[in-house]
Amino acid sequence: MDLSDEALIDSFQKTKDSNYFRSLVRRYQNRIYSAAYRFLGSMEEAEEVVQETYIKVHQNLDKFRRQSSFGAWIFRISHNICVDSLRVKQRRRGIHLVSFDPQLAPEQEDSNDSASQVISQLADSSPCPAEAFDFKEQSELIESSLKALPDSQRAVVILHDLEGFSYQEISEIVGANLGTVRSRLHYGRLKLRQILEPYFSSSNVSPSPR
Repeated sequence: MDLSDEALIDSFQKTKDSNYFRSLVRRYQNRIYSAAYRFLGSMEEAEEVVQETYIKVHQNLDKFRRQSSFGAWIFRISHNICVDSLRVKQRRRGIHLVSFDPQLAPEQEDSNDSASQVISQLADSSPCPAEAFDFKEQSELIESSLKALPDSQRAVVILHDLEGFSYQEISEIVGANLGTVRSRLHYGRLKLRQILEPYFSSSNVSPSPR
């Protein structure tokens, strides 16, 4: 029978046997890579996030207090690394992105902000709505559409709809209260639907993440 996360941690801390830590790493490696790739849009950067996440986990495992799940704790570490990576890229490129959070700035919902401009550009350059998509093409479209979301919304959509975390766990991961998490998920889904609707309106495939 597979050991729980907590049992693996206890065994590793007691015995210092690296096999226990490697088992913990393998359990979350693919999920962290997948979430990082969707958030950053780069395979190389996602691999770096995975490596840095496990370095930080190894260094700070004694700080895991078990007030939340280990999954939420490790995803919070990887999420923070992703956010830091985005900030570094933005500084290097001289880009200042507007973080759109309707709960904090409701007046921006109907404004011509940078997020809306990104969505318009994506819609103009995407395939014809009448084109029939196979599964791979659908996945690629959804991946590209996720990139058009503001960082805060993209994070909660990935964590909730693709990774299956609860609102409470996401609150702990991204460091926001439950109301903000629900708001970001709601508006993130709306934006995704706006982007995807033209391409799926002629098919039987739902544009909703899941």
